This record gives sequence, C-alpha cells and structure tokens, in this order.
Amino acid sequence: MRPDKNELIRMLSLTTEEELQALYKRAYEVKKQYVGTKVYFRGIIELSNICSKNCYYCGIRSGNPDFKRYTISMEEALAEAKWCLDQRYGSLVIQAGERTDKAWTDYIEELLRGIKKLSGGKLGITLSLGEQSEEVYKRWFDAGAHRYLLRIETSNPELYKTLHPADHDFEHRKH
Repeated sequence: MRPDKNELIRMLSLTTEEELQALYKRAYEVKKQYVGTKVYFRGIIELSNICSKNCYYCGIRSGNPDFKRYTISMEEALAEAKWCLDQRYGSLVIQAGERTDKAWTDYIEELLRGIKKLSGGKLGITLSLGEQSEEVYKRWFDAGAHRYLLRIETSNPELYKTLHPADHDFEHRKH
C-alpha cells in the first residue's frame, strides 16, 4: 500500500528514534515488495573530461584552465566494457563532457557498436554526454545505446541564467 499525502507529511515529521526505526522498517518492506532484494551493479566509464560548455558550477567546464584534459582511447573504453561484462554487470554508463563535433559523435557511435558486438547485446548502455541533436540521439540509439541521462540542474529560467553563460539557451533545453 502506497502512502497518501497525509501519511507522507506525517512521516517527514517523525523525530524519535523509535518512530524513525519503524519508518525504516516500513520503507524496507515497500522496497522489498516493489523492487526486491537483489542489487545490480552498473559500471561507469568516464570517457572524457573535455566539455564545450562553460557552466559556472562545473569542474570540467571549458573555462577551467587548471585542469588536465583527457579522452580515453577506443581500446581502453572497450577493455573497460569487457571488464564490466566479465564481472556480470548488467549495464554501464558512459559519461563525458558535452561535445557535438562530428569526430566525437562518430567516436561514440563506433564505441557503442563495439560494445554491442563484444557483449552480444548483453550490456545495457546508458549515455550521459550532454545535449545533442535529435539525429545524434537516434544514431546512438541505433548503434546500441538504451538510455540517455541528461542532467537538468534547474527548471527555473532565472536560476538557469545565474548558472550558465549567455550562450546557453534555456528554451532549447526545454525542447
């Protein structure tokens, strides 16, 4: 049974150790009922810290001069994916800074095809590579990506302006 609004408010107001322990027990039972007790491992490949964006809050932003940049080789990325497969991970996340140049989007497409081939399609692949065009998302999906994680820092236009330089487009992000 899912808690209604009043029960959620009551739970958020708990303060005693006894009440909190009862809440933790209830939460465990709900988790067990809906999700189960298995833990699934997901590998993460930090493919590159090169980013074309200059978001003020981000450590890998393009305007950070005190940062050693890297992109791992195709061979290293495939070896990491193989390691995840050998360890029986069900999926992996490939993440990097945002880039939209053709060499980069082609590299990702080739990497996805390589992972799909070496794993026989057994590894689920999530990408987190920033904003891309609809065409690029489709190419990457066709090459083997299953999910896409696009980080949304805020849905407030005024806060967005304080976090991003003027060349970032809040309206574009919404679509």
